[in-house]
Amino acid sequence: MNCANCGAVHQRGRFCVGCGRTMPPSTLPPRPVRLAPRPPYEVTDDMTQPVLRFDVRPRRAPAPERAVAEAG
Repeated sequence: MNCANCGAVHQRGRFCVGCGRTMPPSTLPPRPVRLAPRPPYEVTDDMTQPVLRFDVRPRRAPAPERAVAEAG
């Protein structure tokens, strides 16, 4: 299909390669939609959500502060 605005012969997708204007819809029939097959079991949210597991360690008790004695 040639562009009616600039006359470019080669087109790609919805926009003209030469001038960038939108092209009219294609006269070809739409391509069939192919879906992935459904699994034989029921999929729950627990199966699809990512799980982050971290090692949990208790915090250390803060170190006692030392009293500084002045020599005198």
